[in-house]
Amino acid sequence: MKRTGRYNWVVLLSLFLLPLFSWGQTASLVATVDKNPVSVSDVFTLKITLTNGKGNIESPDLNDFRVVFGPSRSSSYRIVNGQQSSSITFSYTLKPKETGTFEIGVAKANVDGKVLTSSPIKIQVVKGASTSSSSGQNQRGSTQSTQTPSTNQNLLVKTQLSKSTVYKGEQVVISFVLLSRYNNIDLGEMDFPTLNGFWTEDFPERQTSWEPNLEIINGVQYRKAILKQQVIFPQRTGRLQIEPLTLSANVNRSFFNPGENITVRSNSPTITVKELPDGAPKSFNGAVGTFDFTATVDKSEAKANEPINLKVKVTGAGNLRLIDEPQFKFPEDFEVYDPETDDRVSVSTGGVRGSRSFQYLIIPRYPGEYSIPQLEFSFFNTNTGKFQTATAGPFDFTISDDDGNVPTAGVPRAKNIVELSGLDVRYIITDENLLSATRSQFFGTPLFWSGTAGPFALLLIFLIYRRRKEALDKDVRGRKKRGASRMAHKRLKAAEAALKSGDSPVFYQEIFKALYGYLGDKLGIPIGALSRQKILSELQRNGVKEATVNDVTYVIDTCEMARFAPVTETSDEVFYKRTAELIENLEGRLK
Repeated sequence: MKRTGRYNWVVLLSLFLLPLFSWGQTASLVATVDKNPVSVSDVFTLKITLTNGKGNIESPDLNDFRVVFGPSRSSSYRIVNGQQSSSITFSYTLKPKETGTFEIGVAKANVDGKVLTSSPIKIQVVKGASTSSSSGQNQRGSTQSTQTPSTNQNLLVKTQLSKSTVYKGEQVVISFVLLSRYNNIDLGEMDFPTLNGFWTEDFPERQTSWEPNLEIINGVQYRKAILKQQVIFPQRTGRLQIEPLTLSANVNRSFFNPGENITVRSNSPTITVKELPDGAPKSFNGAVGTFDFTATVDKSEAKANEPINLKVKVTGAGNLRLIDEPQFKFPEDFEVYDPETDDRVSVSTGGVRGSRSFQYLIIPRYPGEYSIPQLEFSFFNTNTGKFQTATAGPFDFTISDDDGNVPTAGVPRAKNIVELSGLDVRYIITDENLLSATRSQFFGTPLFWSGTAGPFALLLIFLIYRRRKEALDKDVRGRKKRGASRMAHKRLKAAEAALKSGDSPVFYQEIFKALYGYLGDKLGIPIGALSRQKILSELQRNGVKEATVNDVTYVIDTCEMARFAPVTETSDEVFYKRTAELIENLEGRLK
């Protein structure tokens, strides 16, 4: 009995609180029609529905139409998943008086002292039969939208943009939406637009399905499905127009009916892209969005030739994959390898979010005290409309030799020193006769001179070798120049592997790295100053022929274009061979 009493109290309390949940829901007033456009000789139905509210409804102005029947009143009450909802609907049967475009004004309702209004509906009245028919679907919640151009008003596709005015490099979510009044529809071929001038990031693939809420366009209810979504980043300024989406479908197919084939086209929206303001910091490299910047090292004390890892991480929302590696000023005695890039991003209706990391492998070659100056990362903050600079560091390092010793300031690096000890000098023979006999047999012979001069010659050769090795270790620029061809061929092999696997984006990325990195190393251009214009200028200064310079321009431009759209001018195999031959040609000219 005690447990039963508690159960009854729970049931009574739930019944008492249930209306409170429904009262908390937002009231809405929506006007819909069952067809639009409509024939001048036809009739159509106007419904005005008040959901989750009580109050008097003021009907709209209907002077442009003849009221054939109504208003009739109906109500509904539902509980779905514990959520209670109620609605009151007033229905009118209307007949047009003449052809033309007429507007059904707003309906009003006073709910708890607040005036709710519906959206006006423009009705197109045409001669002959109308192109729309009733879908016979019940209202399940609605959203308002504007009319989309299409030749069939029962099946529409439209292109939606999250923003229509942005800065260059600012992300925009683009959605391709299907709207249908047909109960039975089979989708056919879909021709999505080529987004020239944009860097794109696709949403994760998902199965196309109808959303639970209906969408209202010009008073007509449609089922809605998302066909495809992307995040796009404009790469040039001006008014950029999105080409329309074309879709084919078969509707109303059944066992006894082959159905009807329909082709529709979407609207073609325009994005206005503004140039970034003047005054960009020197460390700005094109990052647009909202970001955080960090840099860490795994150790500040190490031995010579012991690797150190420097990790730079950019976190936030924006064009993360377009952010280039930051430029640092490393000590000359540090050998620094090209960074490994790690992208961890997600693509959703909120845009591109996540992180991009750059991992540098650093090898200090000599003991001493070193420092990497403060690092800077600048970006254009789309929330504030201003440039912003984040910093990290500086980083100080103490590098010791193999014995753990660190040279003090002002003391040069230790060289190999040849020490002489008493053990190196044998006992001097004092017997003059023996000495004379020995001298007469050995002095002046080739063996004598080899034994006398040999150690000094070996010492001289060793010192020359040691000095040359130290000079080469210091000459980072020269070492990169000598290894430019080897590194380029290594990257060409990676491009060839991507070509065989059919990974076109990685193929063009590796081709770009091969040529760009080769020219940077060969021409001695620091990473921070490496640019397309700088490369072309240095090639001309080094007397490279104009035809070869044009080939370099072609390869770089083609790789850049491949980031935004598929390359159709030439096959990937031909492009690979052309790049390899170009590097071989440059190797013969840039000694």
